[in-house]
Amino acid sequence: MAPGAALEIPRLAAECLDSFRPQAAYSGAFTLARNLLLAGIGSPDDWERSNGDPVNFMLHTVKRTAAGFDQRVMDGVAHTNIVFGTYPSTSGWREPEGQSPNRVFVAVEATHISIVYLRETFEVLAKADPRLPATFYRMLLEGISQWILCYDESAVESYYEYRLESYEEAKDSGEEEEGLEKPQTIDDAKGPWLTQKLKPWPTRHISNVVSSITQCPKARRIVKAAAQLLRLSRKRKRRRPDWKVWDGCFPNGSYTIPFSIIAFHEQDLVCEAFQFDEQDWLNSGEESSPAFFSILDPSDIDSITAAFDDLRHFLAMMEALGRLFALLPGADLLEVES
Repeated sequence: MAPGAALEIPRLAAECLDSFRPQAAYSGAFTLARNLLLAGIGSPDDWERSNGDPVNFMLHTVKRTAAGFDQRVMDGVAHTNIVFGTYPSTSGWREPEGQSPNRVFVAVEATHISIVYLRETFEVLAKADPRLPATFYRMLLEGISQWILCYDESAVESYYEYRLESYEEAKDSGEEEEGLEKPQTIDDAKGPWLTQKLKPWPTRHISNVVSSITQCPKARRIVKAAAQLLRLSRKRKRRRPDWKVWDGCFPNGSYTIPFSIIAFHEQDLVCEAFQFDEQDWLNSGEESSPAFFSILDPSDIDSITAAFDDLRHFLAMMEALGRLFALLPGADLLEVES
């Protein structure tokens, strides 16, 4: 710690700090536990409950952080594990030399993910206003883009090219393959509601648009929830590691399991592409990397505070997305393998 004025110690924590002085064993854990208290993230009550075990204290701290959010609502998006430690996954492993006591992960990984088919939602919204489907879809994608990794149309371009190339080769060869069909495009999957003629309402007009929806309460609730998700996403900028840091954390080029699949109907190109990619992931033999993570330095209070602020904002985003998904027809939950 740099010399200078002493840190202001929370009053309730003052009598606990002696226990965090570096010791022969677990000195790094005690340093992190002490700084969690100084940052106001850890609770003195949890330290007492942990009987002086810094690792147990950290677990209590993470659980307390997550306890302020509605898990049942978030389960509508994904069933998740929160990971806190020198390795970013509960299912993976790494040799000790691949872990660093100066790099601690705060991560969230999915075990069950949601899939949402949007065509029914578009139909509901279009009855209220023909521009609402495009408005809703834009708000949804913009709202999740920085914080919640979802598998959507942006992930299927290479798969579509592969499917189209395979189709053309089979067609040119003259081979009559059973069930040979030209792959559906994303525009076909979207249906008639997202055409160039039906442009989204500008974001600045959303409040007026919501107020104007009087004949369809369900459409009003859906658009309002999407607008709330978008506003929340803009309250905190997502900090992402650069490629060098990423390669250091995940040297094996790990794949990432998303929290949700955003498709249009049950047999569209998005669903096909996800099934193809999922099989590829399983066959690769690699470990999965978490879809959300922050990295903190146990000796840097600002770093600790930023990581936990990121975690809280992410959980708030998951809550907001869960409330939105609860309003949408055609949502389901899938178990994923990692």
